[in-house]
Amino acid sequence: MATKKKADVDVVAAAAAPAMMPGMPMGMNPMMGQMPMGQMPGMQPGMQGMMPGQGMPMGMNPQMGINPMMQQMNPMMMMMQMMQGMQGMGGYGPTDPAAMPFGGQAKVDTDPGLEAAIVRPSRFEKRIKTQEALPLGNVLDLLCLSDDGKHALGGVPRGCTAVFVGPPGKGKTRTALASLARVAATGKKVAFVVAEEGFHNEDDHGRDDLCSRLCKVGMAATGLDEANFEKKVLENLFVLEAQYHKHNTWDDFVAKYRYLVEKEEIEFVVIDSLNMVDPTKKGTADNLSALKTYNHEKGITCICIGQIKDTGEPVGGEALQHTADVVFLLEEMGLGSKEVAEFWGGKYRDKISILNVVKSVTTPTLQHPVRVDRATTTGELTVHALQPKEYAIPSVK
Repeated sequence: MATKKKADVDVVAAAAAPAMMPGMPMGMNPMMGQMPMGQMPGMQPGMQGMMPGQGMPMGMNPQMGINPMMQQMNPMMMMMQMMQGMQGMGGYGPTDPAAMPFGGQAKVDTDPGLEAAIVRPSRFEKRIKTQEALPLGNVLDLLCLSDDGKHALGGVPRGCTAVFVGPPGKGKTRTALASLARVAATGKKVAFVVAEEGFHNEDDHGRDDLCSRLCKVGMAATGLDEANFEKKVLENLFVLEAQYHKHNTWDDFVAKYRYLVEKEEIEFVVIDSLNMVDPTKKGTADNLSALKTYNHEKGITCICIGQIKDTGEPVGGEALQHTADVVFLLEEMGLGSKEVAEFWGGKYRDKISILNVVKSVTTPTLQHPVRVDRATTTGELTVHALQPKEYAIPSVK
């Protein structure tokens, strides 16, 4: 009987032993802070069975000595007993969120997930397309060709983003202004992004400002008087000012551009110039890439006027030419020999302006330069009367 009572006492003592949290150092009581095993509550160094600084052996009770059952217990069983003790006491430490009651109705997951970026061309209804043209009424209509390469496309590739680069004072802006007026006169909404100069001077300081030049060039290009030009052209034309002195950044421009395009359902845009929209000129190609992708989504035809360096290379370099859908390059060419001068209808050592289409991702292109001249009425670029016969330009189909 005595042996049975002693065993019962030992079992009760073992159950009363403080439980341990998982990961807790041996001898640490969850109800207390971290403390050395040799310094339990109520125990002073030097107590019986303990030497100063010594830790208490596992299973040692200050009043009862070593528990025989814990001496013989498997370590895994000891851990399970500790965890059961924690559950009985309510547990300590952070609670697993998965074990908490649901705190209300779950939100509907609206994230399209990874599938949104995966396209299945086999499920498209219309896959094969023919490149359409947006007629501008000038030399730019003749540089891209039809699919068979035998005829001029008759306009710039519709829905594409083109760059039109060249030296200053050669007619790029006036060509763009005449193009805007002709497209707007057909009833399409157009936008003109101004980044290089002020558009309109309300105080009338005597300057022939850009607004005035737009009207004069546009009226000459369309043959409309001022009243009809206002009604048929200006009502369809929107101007977005993006000058750097107004503290516009590229991000500011993108926000305003998207707002205008989507609100007014713009179809054709001219940006003068792309380099000045971001005057740091460090991200010109990256900016063009973002702009091009957005224009593709919205079906916008866009011409970005650009500048060239002294070397003749566009600002933005090869990256700019690689990024654009279409590249029109206006250059000056020296007639360095009498034979070359005779071929181009010029004088020896003169300089002439030539226009090349460097690339077009959606159409064949004219494989030779076009000598250009300036129209007397609008100042826009036209095919020079002395364009060599060997470099004849195909007609529009």
